[in-house]
Amino acid sequence: MELKPLSPRYDVVFKNVFGEKNIGVLADFLKAVLDLPAEEYRDIRVIDPHLLRRHKHGKLGILDLRIVTKSGNSVAVELQVAPQPSIWKRMEYYNARLLTDQVDSGDDYDKINRAISILISYPILIKETKEFHHNFIRHDKRTDITYPDSSEIHVLEVQKAKNADESPLANWLRFFAAETAEEFTMIAQTRPAIAEAWGVVQYLSGDDEARRLAEYEEMARRDEADRHKGAYKQGRQEGLQEGRQEEKFEVARNLLREKMSVDVVSRATGLSLDKIKQLAADLS
Repeated sequence: MELKPLSPRYDVVFKNVFGEKNIGVLADFLKAVLDLPAEEYRDIRVIDPHLLRRHKHGKLGILDLRIVTKSGNSVAVELQVAPQPSIWKRMEYYNARLLTDQVDSGDDYDKINRAISILISYPILIKETKEFHHNFIRHDKRTDITYPDSSEIHVLEVQKAKNADESPLANWLRFFAAETAEEFTMIAQTRPAIAEAWGVVQYLSGDDEARRLAEYEEMARRDEADRHKGAYKQGRQEGLQEGRQEEKFEVARNLLREKMSVDVVSRATGLSLDKIKQLAADLS
């Protein structure tokens, strides 16, 4: 029996499709989203996604994908699969860090290049319009003059693009929405880069380790959804919560024993990076 293709919403698929081994695919997607000069997409680099702490008690962030364009513009791509009330503030935080991480104490402010964040959202976030692409920038409310050379946040809503007119970006979002081999094959005919991305999905769909990581991610996501349903009384809910947390710890331990990286384990289980590092230290 032919296996169902893995969805691009899974971390293991997303990072392989748009990783450094597929720069051409990544560049084509970025061109569909951003309005930058053509040369900016040449020599783009995928770099360490960690936003390091600036001080002892600072917050550690991990981006899904972090990119630097030819002239040094910083681009973050985030994939949002389930509803998250804090998503807007989280995107603001990440975008601000893209700016501040470009300079150290004593550096000239002229070193700061544009910070661009792209949020690919499966849940519909903006219900006031049917548009699937929003580009948020700073501008003067009175004169509508745009603040120069600062930052922007793009929000792409996958579900809204399903019935939209054909365009490079709409086709890319249909790729994210595809579930069956027939849907992937149809959308792959629209762009060579999407056909290449579909090839990566096909390869990963037949890889046992990739499927296992996707299953762990799905399990963690369902646990997280259950946690927010509030269907049980408070006492019972707390007991279930403790049980799910212990299940996540056990899954994390098993993945660490398989020599998987702490970043992958953190994303697969939903546990914080600090907790995963502590589990790794305990196992060693």
